[in-house]
Amino acid sequence: MSVLARYNATVSSDPEQQVSVTSRAAALLHRAGLRRTPVRAAVLIVLGESGQPLGVPQVLERLPHDTDAVTVYRTLNTFTQKQLVHRVHGEDRTWRYALSADATTRHEHPHFVCDACGTVECLEQSEIPKDFIRSLHVASRYSVHYPEVVLHGVCPKCHD
Repeated sequence: MSVLARYNATVSSDPEQQVSVTSRAAALLHRAGLRRTPVRAAVLIVLGESGQPLGVPQVLERLPHDTDAVTVYRTLNTFTQKQLVHRVHGEDRTWRYALSADATTRHEHPHFVCDACGTVECLEQSEIPKDFIRSLHVASRYSVHYPEVVLHGVCPKCHD
């Protein structure tokens, strides 16, 4: 079933908790002050169903073949600005995007980039220490907005 066909699918089998994927995407977009479009909703669905951050080519592979790539790039940039998604550089130095757990706060977990296969993962069980920036003793003339921690190495799949 295509992503766009899933707009009317449900996330829960419990009749009292049935929430359509479309409604969920629409609610996220509404909270961010964005109009719901088919591409915006589809990108949210793709990222929400992914277990790891995706690059634009990977997002496009999961969308209908006639989806405009420029629109997807613009959508992801808008989502990043509105904190619906967060992004991290992959091993190939391209952005990978993941749905933010809470669009009202910045993500505060590190990411892992596998140097063997290029996979990028959110390490959501790990947390960047609250005093991380202060511990770096960054000169006061710099205004740091948030830290981004990217760990490089070999993932469990490639390690075996």
